[in-house]
Amino acid sequence: MNIAWFTVRKWSDFCSTTTKALAEGLVSNHHNLTIINSDPNETHDSFDWNHVALDQSKVPGRGGASLARNAVRWMVQTEENAFDIAIIDWPLVSKLAPVAVKKGSKVILMDRSPPADVTLLGRMQWKVWRKAWDLVRNGTVQQGLVVSKAHQEFVMQKCNVDKQMIQPLPAGVDLQSFTPGEKEFDGVWKMVYHGRLDKHRGVLALPMLLSKLRHQGIKAELSLVGEGNAFSSLQRIAAHDELITLSPPLSKKAMATHLQEQHIGLLPMPDTPVWSLASPLKRSEYLAAGLLVYGVNHKGHKLDGTKKEWYCLSEMETFHETAISWLTNMSETELKDGSQAARKYAESHCSWEKTISHLETILQSVKLDA
Repeated sequence: MNIAWFTVRKWSDFCSTTTKALAEGLVSNHHNLTIINSDPNETHDSFDWNHVALDQSKVPGRGGASLARNAVRWMVQTEENAFDIAIIDWPLVSKLAPVAVKKGSKVILMDRSPPADVTLLGRMQWKVWRKAWDLVRNGTVQQGLVVSKAHQEFVMQKCNVDKQMIQPLPAGVDLQSFTPGEKEFDGVWKMVYHGRLDKHRGVLALPMLLSKLRHQGIKAELSLVGEGNAFSSLQRIAAHDELITLSPPLSKKAMATHLQEQHIGLLPMPDTPVWSLASPLKRSEYLAAGLLVYGVNHKGHKLDGTKKEWYCLSEMETFHETAISWLTNMSETELKDGSQAARKYAESHCSWEKTISHLETILQSVKLDA
């Protein structure tokens, strides 16, 4: 199929891993793919897809709208853009979808997360988000893609969209890149968080977790990898604690190697409407690397299946106390057994191949839909 993907993601974004993996999957399935975003063209020279570079405003709150306007202008002016399917990120859908339909394309809405920003700007984005899903509800857009079943239920409740019009497409993981290392235990628990270091993601609770463990005689170290509005605060804390290491984002290869050296992957995102809908990529990477996982208990963090000793979720109110109890009772044998079980779970449930196969089924269904 001839497929266009209009995305607000830039390839330099720390959060663009899913977009890249899905794009590579589409190409590997022999689709002719065109990525349309605000990246310079040379950013995509090494990839096996076409790329269209469009201007985007750098003024906060205007980026999506300006990119959508320029994408509409490009679509109208370009005669040879009769795409079979246009995949459109939700911030661009309300302006782009009607034009794409008029040009003969079927449209799929891509929603990897509702607005996460808690500022005034974030509240303004909710109106754009609802307008996007309104176009799914009224049939202008043929299908909407979300990250989890909880996300699917949220859209159904908030926007009155039929369940069959919303397909969960969870993040996968590169099982060849993220592999377990030897989980040797020298009496010190090595804990890691990687991703956005933003205050509303609960990351400032992690240094306190380390301190609470120490006060209970549990030896531990904390590694934080990423960037965000909490970075400077974490930097000040780390300057006075040699057991905390803080680093900017690592390459995929370097991150995979770093995870091999850890024991526990952390998921501190709080139980709020946005995070309870998530399917965090970091969780899949932790599991593929054979890490035990500790995090806040909500739908976005839960795994399918029965209770697992190597996967512990706690209520926010007892986040520190539960960790103390969990690690106090954890043996080296349980660490190694848990590491193997985590990897097996990733192999069974978290591969990109499984996610891309599901996307292919959706594409074929949308194409055949009259």
